[in-house]
Amino acid sequence: MAGNLPVPQAAEVKITWGNTTIPVALNILHFDHDVGAVLTQAKADAISALIKAAYTSSGLAGQMHTQTTLLKVETRHMDSNSDPWLVGSGATVAGTGTGDYLPHNVACCVTLKTGLRGRSYNGRVFLWGWTEAANDAGGAIATAASTAAVNFVNTVKSNMSSAQQMDMGVVSRWTTPPGSPPNTPAIERNPPILTVVTQVVMLDNRWDTQRKRSIPGV
Repeated sequence: MAGNLPVPQAAEVKITWGNTTIPVALNILHFDHDVGAVLTQAKADAISALIKAAYTSSGLAGQMHTQTTLLKVETRHMDSNSDPWLVGSGATVAGTGTGDYLPHNVACCVTLKTGLRGRSYNGRVFLWGWTEAANDAGGAIATAASTAAVNFVNTVKSNMSSAQQMDMGVVSRWTTPPGSPPNTPAIERNPPILTVVTQVVMLDNRWDTQRKRSIPGV
């Protein structure tokens, strides 16, 4: 459950993944931006190109099925609830891995750490679309696959900082998340805060389950 409050000096980047051309999964990443910065179409195009290039250069595309396609990258500022999405230009990018698809609910979880304790200060990126080659002999995530997953998120983080002067962060909307602990009222921050990510890691080599919602119109 997400609040509907603006996040000062924050930007949101939405990555849409597909099975060939059919949208299947989303990743939402957050970044800071300078006071008064204006998001232009040219900047959205540059961010799209940066993330699509990272898919290949990080080695992640080489671990993904040939039908696992990075379809599009959209960016918006979050200073106002009316900030529009800008769709980045550029061709889609497909995986180049070998082998059959793993089941579509199987995902690898990359953790974003900010150096602060608490659930609201840590983020997660679930990556979907692997081939059977991403399994090791024991059915866990193979080293090459986990390395590529962390490399992808780290490459996006590093290149966004150096090329766009936008640092990856975790948006904290709640001081007490809804439903946790039980019977405790949720407390929403007003305004929400964004804390810069200091470390990108995988906490273990176990596969996770990604529960997909219907995403028509993405």
